[in-house]
Amino acid sequence: MESMGDRYSKKALVFTAVGFFLGGLVVGGLSTRTFFLPMSPPALLPLSAQLEEAHRLLDKGLIADAEKSYQAILGRDPGNPEALTHLGNVAFQQGDTERALRNYEEALRRDPSYAHALWDKGLALRAKGDDAGAIKAWEAFVRLFPADSSDVIEVKKWIAEAQARLASASSNPQGSAKKLLLKKPPKGLLEGQSSK
Repeated sequence: MESMGDRYSKKALVFTAVGFFLGGLVVGGLSTRTFFLPMSPPALLPLSAQLEEAHRLLDKGLIADAEKSYQAILGRDPGNPEALTHLGNVAFQQGDTERALRNYEEALRRDPSYAHALWDKGLALRAKGDDAGAIKAWEAFVRLFPADSSDVIEVKKWIAEAQARLASASSNPQGSAKKLLLKKPPKGLLEGQSSK
């Protein structure tokens, strides 16, 4: 004959087994649902946090990663002048001045007083040899800030240097051409061979 303790221990064993079985069904069901159903998209960072991360990548020299980050920002906010300007900086660092200038122009179409785009556009135009264009961009930059700010003082120096180059070129327009003519052509060029 069974004792009362045995009966309770069998019931406890049965309830425990049933509990584990039901618990397994619930956990298994939830796990299966998570496994088979698509995951929800990751939470998007605020644009300001995405921009900060993209800037960090650019500052570290991770140009391709920075470019992807700026493109992702433009996917969310196509007219973001900060992302457009920095995408221009990516292009400039890759040696593509024309693409950089297109990005700066687009940023300035979105926000004509976006100082960073004016600053960088001036630098790209100076690198391209377009002193007049650089002066125009930098003069627009100067109008945005107090005359005694350090950035304005720096840009005014650049404007003066560019104006001096323009004045020098206009006072001696053939000087540059003479310098080019004084250089000897690559050997073989005069014989009709390619310089490549």
